[in-house]
Amino acid sequence: MFQNILHQLWNQRRQNGWILLELIAVTFFLWTVIDPVCVLTGNRLIVPGFESEGRYVLELEAYESNDVRYRKEVTDTAQRDNLLHIAGLIRRCPEVADLTLVTPYSFPNSPSWSGNTIATDTLDNAQTRKLSAQYYEFYARDGGNLFRTYGMRDAVTGRDLEIPADCLDGDKVFVSATLARRFYGTTDVRGKKFFMSDKPFEVAGVFGEFKHRDYEQPFPLVVFLNSRFEPEPYIHWRWFIVFRLKDGVDARAFEKRFREEVVPQLQIGNFCYPELVSFNRQIRNDLENSGTLNKLRVQYALAGFALLCIFLGMTGTFWVRCDARRGEIGLMRSLGATKRDVRKRFLVEAWLLVTVAFLIGLVAVAQYVVTSGSLEGDDTFYWQNRPLAHFLVVSGVVYVLLAAVSLVSTLIPVSRIAREEPADALRDE
Repeated sequence: MFQNILHQLWNQRRQNGWILLELIAVTFFLWTVIDPVCVLTGNRLIVPGFESEGRYVLELEAYESNDVRYRKEVTDTAQRDNLLHIAGLIRRCPEVADLTLVTPYSFPNSPSWSGNTIATDTLDNAQTRKLSAQYYEFYARDGGNLFRTYGMRDAVTGRDLEIPADCLDGDKVFVSATLARRFYGTTDVRGKKFFMSDKPFEVAGVFGEFKHRDYEQPFPLVVFLNSRFEPEPYIHWRWFIVFRLKDGVDARAFEKRFREEVVPQLQIGNFCYPELVSFNRQIRNDLENSGTLNKLRVQYALAGFALLCIFLGMTGTFWVRCDARRGEIGLMRSLGATKRDVRKRFLVEAWLLVTVAFLIGLVAVAQYVVTSGSLEGDDTFYWQNRPLAHFLVVSGVVYVLLAAVSLVSTLIPVSRIAREEPADALRDE
């Protein structure tokens, strides 16, 4: 049957040629539409490296000096002590399991970002390796443990990260698996050193891949431990409180009780009106504020609209093609072919046309992506940044969608005609 189908396609090459041209153009257009959807979706599917359920950020506010409620007698030292007192109040809540004081850029999907360059040496020469890295800071005393609060794990053992006592002297840090892999070539880097701002640091541990933003890939990350908590005028801008609830705690009931019972106790000194935000809400806010959510919606809508247009166009094309071959279908049915045989023959023809057109269209797509450089990326650990893998993944998705649309577009008209009686199909021949 396959050889007969090839002969049939060749005999009708003039009509099939126009269908091929249409499918080639559709392949190129659909590839450019699906590509950003695959990349954004792939980035979002990367494991974030932290747990968001039951995690909260408390952003404290304070009265300004021109506010009538501002208390001038409250010194910076007193305000620092008030902040530690607030952290202690929350830590003692029966629902709270862990609490840590962090800087505004040191929690996932925060609006702030801070980074620097790390290097293997202070000398700027060809042998010195350099890497851009983000960094987090947290207060490591009074039970503060950012890793336990966020649910971050050791990259080598998969266990909880413990903070050794000798890490509080300021020259030992923890790094992400992304940083270790890209900078050292391995995640087993405990004890290795690097320089940041000409200051040496020793790696005390490695945690897993970590995404600061939901829609981005993991970026090299350094976590600093702060052992001192200095007074400063705008301490409420400098430190945020992050904490996690115990397993099994009803988050809604906790939030209600927190607003009614705990918030009034936190308004001490010049602190006022703290805002409690869950990690899940922080993720949604960041997606909306960055425009990524709208971009995803637009790309998904564009892809859906493109598939709808392709479906309608293919249905019309194959409908005319099948209708023009009603006599052939009637002859096949009169010679003993079943409805299933007819559908199978036409579906194989459509599949062959789609496959040939797709392979030809890929040549144009490959030329486009090579000249535009759109497949290049920094971290080849992920398929999105490996040109060949990126090209193959997106092409595979495009082929599946194109084949599915074309086969459905063929199945609808050929099923209708195959249900006709052979005499009716041959009447006009």
